[in-house]
Amino acid sequence: MTALDRDAATLRLTSPVGSPPDCRIRGVGPVHASMRVWAECVLGTLARTYGSVPLTLAFKGTVLLRPRALRVLLQASSAVIATWRGECRFILGRTQAVREVLEGWDLDEAVDRLAQAGDVASFELGGDEVSSEPLAPVGRLVLGDKARTLDILSELHGPWRISRPHIVRGEDWARDRGDVLQRVRERFGDERVVVRSSCSAEDAWTESNAGRFLSVLDVDAGDAKALGGAISEVFDSYGPGAASEKVFLQSYVHPVSESGVLMARHPETLASYWVVASDVHSGRTDQITSGALEKPSSAYVEHGVPRGLLPDSLRRVVTVGRELVRLIGVEALDIEFALAGGDFHLFQVRPIARGTSLPEASEGRRAMMIAEACKAHHALLLPKGPVVGKGPVYSTMTDWNPAEMIGRRPLPLARTLYGTLITDRTWAEQRAGYGYRDLRGVPLLRDFAGHAYVDVRASLNSFIPAVTPSHVAEVLVSHQLARLAEAPELHDKVEFEIADTCASLGLRERLRRLYASSVEAGELDALATALRDLTLKGLGDLPAWLAQVERLRAHPFAPGLEGGLGPILARLRELGTLPFAHLARTAFVVTALLKSFVREGVIDASEQREVLQRIRTVAGQLQADALRVRRGELGLEALVAEFGHLRPGTYDIRMPRYGADPERYFGPLISGGEEPPRHEAPLSHSLHARLGAGLRSAGLKLTPDAFLGHLGAAIAGREYGKHVFTRTLSGVLEHLAEWGEPLGLGRDDIAHLSLEQVETALALPPDEARSWCRDAVEEAREHAAAVNLIELPDILVRTSHLLFHVSSGEQPLFVTKACVRAPVLVADGLPDPERVRGNIVLLERADPGYDGLLALGVAGIVTAYGGANSHMAVRCTELQLPAAIGVGREQFRRLSGG
Repeated sequence: MTALDRDAATLRLTSPVGSPPDCRIRGVGPVHASMRVWAECVLGTLARTYGSVPLTLAFKGTVLLRPRALRVLLQASSAVIATWRGECRFILGRTQAVREVLEGWDLDEAVDRLAQAGDVASFELGGDEVSSEPLAPVGRLVLGDKARTLDILSELHGPWRISRPHIVRGEDWARDRGDVLQRVRERFGDERVVVRSSCSAEDAWTESNAGRFLSVLDVDAGDAKALGGAISEVFDSYGPGAASEKVFLQSYVHPVSESGVLMARHPETLASYWVVASDVHSGRTDQITSGALEKPSSAYVEHGVPRGLLPDSLRRVVTVGRELVRLIGVEALDIEFALAGGDFHLFQVRPIARGTSLPEASEGRRAMMIAEACKAHHALLLPKGPVVGKGPVYSTMTDWNPAEMIGRRPLPLARTLYGTLITDRTWAEQRAGYGYRDLRGVPLLRDFAGHAYVDVRASLNSFIPAVTPSHVAEVLVSHQLARLAEAPELHDKVEFEIADTCASLGLRERLRRLYASSVEAGELDALATALRDLTLKGLGDLPAWLAQVERLRAHPFAPGLEGGLGPILARLRELGTLPFAHLARTAFVVTALLKSFVREGVIDASEQREVLQRIRTVAGQLQADALRVRRGELGLEALVAEFGHLRPGTYDIRMPRYGADPERYFGPLISGGEEPPRHEAPLSHSLHARLGAGLRSAGLKLTPDAFLGHLGAAIAGREYGKHVFTRTLSGVLEHLAEWGEPLGLGRDDIAHLSLEQVETALALPPDEARSWCRDAVEEAREHAAAVNLIELPDILVRTSHLLFHVSSGEQPLFVTKACVRAPVLVADGLPDPERVRGNIVLLERADPGYDGLLALGVAGIVTAYGGANSHMAVRCTELQLPAAIGVGREQFRRLSGG
């Protein structure tokens, strides 16, 4: 008996018409469970044709069964023998005699015995109907090109409808178009049809080529000219060899209430998610697949989520996905669908083309982490003093922007550095010193399943003046959280669109409009006065905080880690991140005030840009210094000394800093840098006068020149403060890399250690430290692998969002009004400078480590994360570089694959 015979299987159906098939598997060796499901459906389809006649199916290897073709053969014969290249692949019989023959399990012997009986029909499988893989899963039986797959599924019953495909072969089209068109007319009459591609080069297991070939929608089957043109266009899109290919036609489904694509696994990681991208507005079926939808959204649903939690439409889509996975036995499916007239229409089912296997090793850990995250979120629903407000909201891009600065899934070193320097204590200390509510002791950053989130409730508390009564603070925070929950796309614009955190034009009127029903007028007036006083105090403190930054610049830190990281990071926090936090807060205050001038019509948007473009930050200084090096006015060593510490990913030790390869990072800047724009003409008297009137209206005793001076000092000071503190931080990261070398720890290894673990290792003898760190790194890698399989939203409102959520289109910030068209370069880290010029560069997140990129002649910048007050927005405004800042994850993914 051959190996194939040992794995053959016989399934017997004895059920009457209309009842579920009763299949029993008999054989030697394992039989894939999904084969049982598939065979049940095949036999069930045939049983509905032959009444209660028992049917037996025996197969080996991988075959494609076509029940419709078999019905005809079984009308005249007791059995069908299907072969491929002379080898038996399956036998289907409807008599007791066939069953008796099959008891021997040797299909070749069974073929001989049946042939002698003479009551058999032979069926030769074509090359497109059989796989050469001997023991492929049942999905290989069903999934092939589009036409074949839909043809098979149209004969199997499920909660869907499929318009049976009418196939046109290229050789037939080349030989006699008139005959083909006549057959189409006989099938469809004057219906509207879709002419779809079904090329052998698409929908493969390792490469989908999705969208590569043409399909034509809404064609009149009765119009021979239009129909012939559509068929020719689809064949022409295949290129050479089209004569050996095929296209197919289906009834055109319209109008539709919803259409889209369901992925039965996460398309990037193959994690256990139903990913549904749908269009409920256009009434068309091609907006998602073509990428034409203006604001695409995707729903991510955990495989194990209770169906009762899902909205009706999403529940229906997921139910179909579950049934198809169960039927086909392939977990990674890509399914196109539409809902019309109450019916669920299937347009395509194909495997997700990925070369990797399912991530089973991390699935258990991943599930545990999600469960723990749900428990942690539930425990944080009620506020704990001094925090007030109903309904917590967590965001990846509010306040200190963790998604932009350390990534949504930060590794331990970056996460703990960011916490130690900023989000554990510094953020609250700065706010309290500025005159806001004192939240020291409250962490700003929370972790859910390895994802970093800002506690928006705590953040909003920290923007209320300390003199404001608690009952007023609770009303304000609760109202603001509710507004954000209703408009989650504003999560990266909270300080501009949701909360009032400083003096601005129209402040008193706006406060009354929003809160008068819950807060007394006198209390709201007192709030406005307190915000005015905070604003003036912050502007007055600017020189003192700039002086602190200069202290750090003069004495960054002593080299070496002999005394541990504690003293170094304490000094960096005191002279670096705390002054920077004050400068950043003041920069926001003056920017918000300037924006209020535009909102209230005191100045227009072009005048706002004119004011901001005059501010020279470190980005402009880098560009100017590179030109000085080219002209011989400055040495390369001086340029490297000033800017060599920059790295894309300020907190990421894995990223090389500019100084590691000056020729690569500074060479293109020096040779191809452009002169920074100059704005030497004074601002108009009219603009000065209107600014003065606006300042008086806001209750601020400042002259226009004083305000403009504060504006420039704060924005430039913020960028300079970060420039200085990141130099020290970059030095710390380099010392950590040097410390790890003799221990056999690379940069990636150290990135997987937390600060606490590094401190522990520093206190150990080298041999013990080496072993201890390796164990810690291995554990961290396993943890990170599981975290990377978890898809959480950018804004987290309810505990159920940890199990399923819908990511909606973001509202990006557009810098300049210029329109630029150029090739796209997706940058992971700092790209090769020579590839940048003339391209629109896509960056998931961008911090000052990308300063060098902006001076290389890029055509434009697109980022997934970053708000109106982000560093990248400031730099692009200064350089007048067209940019879309903070387009959101879904839009960024769409653009990256374009």
